Amino acid sequence: MGQPKVTVVTPVYNGAKFLSEAIESVLAQTYSNWEYIIVDNSSSDDTLAIAERHAARDPRIKVHRATPHLPVIAHWNRAFRLIPADTVYCKELHADDILFPNCLAEMVAFMERHPSVSLVSSYIMYDNWVSNNGVPLKTDVMPGREVIRRTVLGGWLGSWYVFGCPSSVMIRMAALRALGEPAYDENLRHADVDLWYRLLENNDFGFIHQVLSCERTHETSQTNTFTARYSTLVLEHFCFLRHYGPRYASEQDYRRAHRQQLRHYRRRIARRLLGGAGLGYWHLHRKTLSRFGYRLTAKDVAIGALTELGLWIIDMRHAARSVRKLASKIRRRTRPTDSGLKRFAGTSTRSVADGLRRLLLSRHRILRRPFYRSLAGADVQSPGSP
Repeated sequence: MGQPKVTVVTPVYNGAKFLSEAIESVLAQTYSNWEYIIVDNSSSDDTLAIAERHAARDPRIKVHRATPHLPVIAHWNRAFRLIPADTVYCKELHADDILFPNCLAEMVAFMERHPSVSLVSSYIMYDNWVSNNGVPLKTDVMPGREVIRRTVLGGWLGSWYVFGCPSSVMIRMAALRALGEPAYDENLRHADVDLWYRLLENNDFGFIHQVLSCERTHETSQTNTFTARYSTLVLEHFCFLRHYGPRYASEQDYRRAHRQQLRHYRRRIARRLLGGAGLGYWHLHRKTLSRFGYRLTAKDVAIGALTELGLWIIDMRHAARSVRKLASKIRRRTRPTDSGLKRFAGTSTRSVADGLRRLLLSRHRILRRPFYRSLAGADVQSPGSP
């Protein structure tokens, strides 16, 4: 019997800097029966040219120039619709990540040995450290619902995390097709985690105790931009707890986790909003939470701020860390240019204070009346999606 077909998918936008390394890592696979689909989201750099140059070398590489430009998750769905009907396993690979040479071979062999597994992951290297260390060494298959339960109860943001990123997992296409379209929920930023949960509701989870992929972190990566700016990890993890927790956790465990995560979430949004996150942050969180039956109000921000203040009082080290973070943000926002150093040095203390006041008023939307009206539930027009 021949090798099952694997389709590797890379949805990419302006990924010219790292795309060649991702493609070369696929070409270096010891497993041979693969097709590689690269879907360019109307990039403005050399992404398309790089992909087409590699496609000319190997007919297994298929390049698609997709128009119009779509948001990230919608583009992922568009790329997944191009997976051929004869594909047995799907392997997503982000344009700034790489696969180690035995990745496809190890994952396909594992899936073939365990037909109940719909999703398999492995250890993953993040730059120079290894993650996904939550599965015990002697365990390689776990019930999917148990993985969901442990993850939503706190494992995603704690020490028990087993998924990694899209580049570190392989999906059984029969299970994915059974879910219907679209594969990803386009209303979520971490739609990949939601997809994995849905795959595991009726299937097992597999884990290979080897490092099979590497995720690159850099200043322009999603984790370091939108995700960090809008605190989407803590937001959507809380949402997933509310959605999956009542199904797969005991009432006692669910209530305990809900209290803990709500406390942590309130502190996070209070810090971010008081630090100038603004209306876009507020509207995103309020809209997302409403889908999962939670109404975000000024009370949540107030409780979070009081909790944070209490921690400042009883834990000076926590207070010092918070002050350092705030000072770092202010330095980044107020760093003078070389041409303005002499003018800055000659200004009076009153002028400096007045300049900082204007900076806060212009940069921190929390000091503006529309923000308070939105907290109070007034009808404030939401800004466009960031």
